[in-house]
Amino acid sequence: MSLDSLGLTEFEELVYRAMLRQEEPAGDRYAVRAAVDRLTDLELIRAEADGRFSAVPAEVGITRLIRRRMQETNAELRRISGAWETVHALAAEGRQPGGHDDFERIEGAKQVDERVWALALDAREVLTIHHKERKVQTNRLPRYVERLGDGVQWRTILPRGQVSDPDVLAYCMQLHRAGDRHRLTEQDVQQMIIVDRQVAFVPIVPNAHRSGALMIRQPGAVATLVDLFERVWGHATDLEPGEQEPLSQRERQVLDLLATAVKDEISARQMGVSLRTYRRYVAELLARLGAANRFQAAIVAKQRGWI
Repeated sequence: MSLDSLGLTEFEELVYRAMLRQEEPAGDRYAVRAAVDRLTDLELIRAEADGRFSAVPAEVGITRLIRRRMQETNAELRRISGAWETVHALAAEGRQPGGHDDFERIEGAKQVDERVWALALDAREVLTIHHKERKVQTNRLPRYVERLGDGVQWRTILPRGQVSDPDVLAYCMQLHRAGDRHRLTEQDVQQMIIVDRQVAFVPIVPNAHRSGALMIRQPGAVATLVDLFERVWGHATDLEPGEQEPLSQRERQVLDLLATAVKDEISARQMGVSLRTYRRYVAELLARLGAANRFQAAIVAKQRGWI
């Protein structure tokens, strides 16, 4: 598989692959040196104490490259999202000369969904309360999980009765374990979505989200809705109550070793176990965190305050 989508030239990739195999890169020495310099800047190659260069293991190096590329992509999305918001600001000025609407009426569930998702793509925090129906959006699930992997803080409250549907429960559980913390409530509360504590969406007609929503930017109104969310959150119960048990000493040690990004063989020696046993410990920790890989495990552990 080519790494050009991650920003490497064909020659830079050849140099990196050769150094992974501990071989001397072929080609013009000046071109090789330029490639090594750039790979060093990208943290795919590191300088050793004796002046030699060695390749960072692919699992670590390519993860860093993917993360860098995702950050660049998110920056581009922020610029696009900013342009999108400018359109609505200009539209608001056209409706109300000299001012910016604090409240905007959005007709139809599809239009509301598009506006919410556009903001969520760039959000750092999303707070959600569902009412009677939790929509299973499998088509957006990969992007949803990717946003959680980026470190977005996402919390969701839903009525306990919703998880009686096995499909809804499985969907919620997958998101919960990926980082969208779910809690269940016995209270009858109104549906809302709050993005970065600055924009809120509430149904135009209570308990009838398909009719559309009000998008609220007025700071006092948004702050009141945030306060309501936090109060309900404080009295709700975790989707997996036993999951918040503290880490064992062994789990803590494995998590600390993963954070150092050293080779598994070294980590296994430090723990005094075989490589196979250490990797089993890692797999068990990833399963507990609901993480697909080690990078995501670090994100989830940080969200839970474990590191």
